[in-house]
Amino acid sequence: MMGKKHNANPLRLRPDYEALNLPAAEIHFNNFSKTIGRTDGAFRSVFRGRSMELEDLREYVAGDNLRDIDWKSSSRTGEILVRNYVADKKRRFMFVVDTGKNMLGAMPDGHSKTAAGIITAASAAYMCTKAGAEYQIIGGLEAGRVERYSSGPGFLEGQLRRLEGCYNMSVKLAGKRKKDLSNEFNMQLKRIVATPMRSVSLFLITDLYGVLTLDDRLIKSICTVRDLYVILMEDADWGSSHIYNAQTGVAVSEYLSYSSSMADEISTKKADLLSKAMRNLRACGASYDIVRSTQDITESIIKVLNKGVG
Repeated sequence: MMGKKHNANPLRLRPDYEALNLPAAEIHFNNFSKTIGRTDGAFRSVFRGRSMELEDLREYVAGDNLRDIDWKSSSRTGEILVRNYVADKKRRFMFVVDTGKNMLGAMPDGHSKTAAGIITAASAAYMCTKAGAEYQIIGGLEAGRVERYSSGPGFLEGQLRRLEGCYNMSVKLAGKRKKDLSNEFNMQLKRIVATPMRSVSLFLITDLYGVLTLDDRLIKSICTVRDLYVILMEDADWGSSHIYNAQTGVAVSEYLSYSSSMADEISTKKADLLSKAMRNLRACGASYDIVRSTQDITESIIKVLNKGVG
């Protein structure tokens, strides 16, 4: 998989958390999740349960249980208000981030897919926390690690530093590994799925190469029992200097880098592979989106979590 040397200007590897508070309010999960089993109780929404602890009042919307209407408050305000209750159970997410050599390349905006992956994981985890969820973040070298699900600033920062450590280790091992790493991300996901994870949604952060290495049967089996979300980082376009093979680290000659015929051929092949990957994800029932720029990360997270399809 070819990539462009990423932008020399360092990208801040933490999002502006305060700026994410408003977008986080736009997240609306499905009323019933695959991760909620029959024995887990019914939820009118993912985070609203039937406990006795009152959280707040809000305006009535079609589909609300009539028993939740607060008639006294409604008569005082002149609007129909319903009671929100704190959920007995929280939704759980496992963010699985591809830290393979393929993620060392750049995106069309010039920033590295590595940096974009870290920012995406941080932003998605924070926004899910604002919606009441718990999570953990898993990097490529930690597929067998099982950690508690939690939330909060300290927990998030610890998870991100561990993720950065996975990326740093991948860079060190990039030139030392002799075995074929073509299915590294696929094997990583298989080990994770083999671990008991009741009521956990999977959120994958990878690129086109990573998606293409995933086994279709594995994706289908995941989507059958749990929600699967995928954010795909797009590779840099052909037709500029400093292009190299992300798998081998070998630079591409300037002559080939600026070849118009080569650019057209690669663009067509890339579009075909992208179409194939998206078609497979759609057929399996996964929710996905493609990120071409770091500026699009927040919008893509909202779209994916709201079950949009890229």
